[in-house]
Amino acid sequence: MTTRESLQIVEIDINRCTLTYGAGACTASLSSSDVRKCYNTYFTCQDKSNFATSIETLRFARNQNGFKRSDRVYPALQSVSTNPIEINLGGVSDRKASLGKRARVKVSFKDFADSDVWFDRYQSQRVDGTAQNDEGGYNPLDRGTFFAKLRRRFPYYVGRSLRVKEGYVGDSLSSMRTRNYVITEWAGPDAAGNVTITASDVLDLADNKKAQAPKPSKGKLGANIAATGTPSFDLTPEDIGDEYPTSGSAAIGSEIVTFTRSNDTITLTGRSQGGSEASTHSIDDSFQLCYVVENGDIANVARDLLLNYADVDASYIPRSDWIAEASRWLSNYTINTIITKPTGVAKLLSELSKFGTMWWWDDESAKILMRANRPLDYDETAPDLSDNATFIEDKTGVTDLYDERLSRVLFYHGVIDYTGSVTSGDNFRRVSVAIDGEAESQLEYDQTQTHEVFTRWLGEAGSNTVATPVVARLLNRYRDTPREITFEYDVKDEADVQVASPVTVQSRLLQDDTGNSLPTEMQITSIEEVVPGHRLKAKAQSYQFSGRYGFITGNGRPTYSSSTDSQRSKGTYFVDETTLEFPDGTGPYLYF
Repeated sequence: MTTRESLQIVEIDINRCTLTYGAGACTASLSSSDVRKCYNTYFTCQDKSNFATSIETLRFARNQNGFKRSDRVYPALQSVSTNPIEINLGGVSDRKASLGKRARVKVSFKDFADSDVWFDRYQSQRVDGTAQNDEGGYNPLDRGTFFAKLRRRFPYYVGRSLRVKEGYVGDSLSSMRTRNYVITEWAGPDAAGNVTITASDVLDLADNKKAQAPKPSKGKLGANIAATGTPSFDLTPEDIGDEYPTSGSAAIGSEIVTFTRSNDTITLTGRSQGGSEASTHSIDDSFQLCYVVENGDIANVARDLLLNYADVDASYIPRSDWIAEASRWLSNYTINTIITKPTGVAKLLSELSKFGTMWWWDDESAKILMRANRPLDYDETAPDLSDNATFIEDKTGVTDLYDERLSRVLFYHGVIDYTGSVTSGDNFRRVSVAIDGEAESQLEYDQTQTHEVFTRWLGEAGSNTVATPVVARLLNRYRDTPREITFEYDVKDEADVQVASPVTVQSRLLQDDTGNSLPTEMQITSIEEVVPGHRLKAKAQSYQFSGRYGFITGNGRPTYSSSTDSQRSKGTYFVDETTLEFPDGTGPYLYF
């Protein structure tokens, strides 16, 4: 039997200039102020206006055989450790943020002396002295260390791509399993030459400290404004008007106004908008642009926040998949809001998740995925996971998530004043309530478990059309105490275990009242690698959708009479468009 030797490679992308120093479009030249040639990085560039960006990949691995010289792999890797992503189903858990826990990877390297032959395009000129005019030639191998020099040459590492590749000796780089992250921290080298680079999933770019919507506005009033009328005035400082659109909504103190703009001149077109009150304003008061959504949908608003405010690359967002999911399960969810001051993008996405939507980073596909809080579709099948076929013996455990059980949901909507609190019921016109009295009775849980949601995303009027199914879905899913199973499994089964995917679990730890193993529908919430390339560990939570569900759907879906038993059990077939009753005469209960 031949044992294959495993390989692990860490890749880091850095920005490099494609130009040659002092040639073509590059106008740099050695002088008394620029005494040495650049290293083709932006920090060392002497002609930044002509910097021609390209991506160059640095590769690192442990000191072992099996690499091609053409791959340029530095043998400096010491270890790779990960903290897995963990999604928050329905945004209910108080243990995790509404967007869940971000996946993180910590990579350790050992610094080393390097000749710069692979990195420095002018390495030979450093040696013969023609790349600098402040000294003669020198050997780069005798100066400094690789990571210390890289940190100086490339200080703009935050947000750059880092990948962890895993495979075996003989595998091509393109065929290796790859997980994708963005760099968030760099520590070292220390006195012992230790370097640690930390990276997170791409949703870290939406962190409240890194991305805000609306973006902070720098314009200020150039004159006092009375509490009445629609005056014109100039913004200061000069030319700041270029940072504003030609029309829109803005907040001045606690008043929301609409405006048009020509150069630096603002003309108010509306006062006391969004439930705010008109008031006097003083010179130098801030003129803050608002983030406004009118008749939007969840998928496109979330995409806008990530692309235009968190600077997430469009390639990470599978827009057609998002729209298909939203059209299928969130089609009536029309959202309207006014955000009057810079607010973290992660916070805003967390608020949108309260409608029963989750987003997470898939590190292998390098995509941000989206799924509604919903039952299986008619053509979806949950993979079977079991003690016999999947779970590694003595590596399973079950926990009851008491704090996540709900007996009532209060959903506040219809904002009174957008400049007021959006976390207090006093600033909302409506509250939609779902209560399960039986669950609160002495014969069942004998306890009230309340979950409150405050949303500014349903406009000033609110929307019972949206709020009613949201509270129904939440209560239905969390009416009974969710159960969480943790298990370890072999990499051969990884296709059946994907974050947010429903599965059917059969284990001796989940039994019916007779003691038989009870097949239980669950949803994967977390995956981590225990032994790289071999063993993984996952968590799954109860996937509870009791009752029957129907929705008006396209002609390509099956009718009741043509549905299979499995499809009928899910309720995913036509309902009568007029009566909203199920075709077998039962109902009506329109869930989606």
